[in-house]
Amino acid sequence: MKLIIRVPNWVGDAVMALPTVDAAVEATGASVVSIMTRPLTAPLFQHHPNIDRVVVIDDKKSRVLGPYHASRMIKDDKYDVGLILPPSLSSALIFKLAGVAGRVGFAGDSRSYLLTRAIQPPKETMHRARQYLYLLEQVTGFPLPMANPRLVLSHEDIAGGENILAKHSLTYDNRYIVIAPQATAASRRWGAANYGRLSARLISEFDCAVILIGSLLERAAGDEVRQIGGARVVNLCGETDLKTAAAIASFARLFIGNDSGLAHLAGAVGCPLVVLSGADNPDETSPLCDRKKVIIKDIDCIRCVKNVCPLSGEAFMRCLKMITVDEVCDAAREVIKA
Repeated sequence: MKLIIRVPNWVGDAVMALPTVDAAVEATGASVVSIMTRPLTAPLFQHHPNIDRVVVIDDKKSRVLGPYHASRMIKDDKYDVGLILPPSLSSALIFKLAGVAGRVGFAGDSRSYLLTRAIQPPKETMHRARQYLYLLEQVTGFPLPMANPRLVLSHEDIAGGENILAKHSLTYDNRYIVIAPQATAASRRWGAANYGRLSARLISEFDCAVILIGSLLERAAGDEVRQIGGARVVNLCGETDLKTAAAIASFARLFIGNDSGLAHLAGAVGCPLVVLSGADNPDETSPLCDRKKVIIKDIDCIRCVKNVCPLSGEAFMRCLKMITVDEVCDAAREVIKA
């Protein structure tokens, strides 16, 4: 049997899909397992021991022709089963146009007619990683054990991270703390000023460097953190790709940040986490790892899952404003000593 899995587009969701990818070979007995993904998340699946091919697409180049061009990339491979993890119409359309024989995905987004098996999403609250595995179970017909995501790093990934640290006179032996100072969604941002004050406290208490990771878009926020936190804050925002950021996180004492793709990435390489939870739902999307502390406030609007806080005045961003530097320091101490 030849199996292809369309994985999600965002980094955090793609990391949460890793347990399903890990389980797919043994659970289905497939002789070939391929992954279809976008350029952003493709590195997560390269060098994976269970994956035979990573098909990298950009199906948003044209709203009309994108799915058609993507389908042409796999049409000749004649896949027997396609597991479609994203809920979008376009992801199902690609597999339909490609002639994938069995197309399994969750019903919704007016796409059920494109699927050979449209599965109703589970009614109970379920972590997204477990939802993806649940979908695979509909293919296998039997329950599968849930494991935490594990990201495979190559020797080149490790060396790449090492080279970036060397430019800043650091090595993996420094056992630094990693912080992601910005989240994509405005409603999940604790603020560079808070992270700056936190960095100064961590450096003082743990006698360590603080390394900031993120994209080039977060560079300015990182500069603000460094200005407040001091000279031992190293701003690597924009200097790493996904795999070198993961390599750097894999040697860190701790990762601190909001529920974001980078938090999921750090957890998947075994880094202990302190996660500041704002307008997200930890029951469904919190990064999965063995050592983690989630800081979340029990207020009426928590878990709103909105990218921009709709409130105003004193209530605006209350979920994150209530989190103090002292509280995050206490959590960091607890996780590091665990």
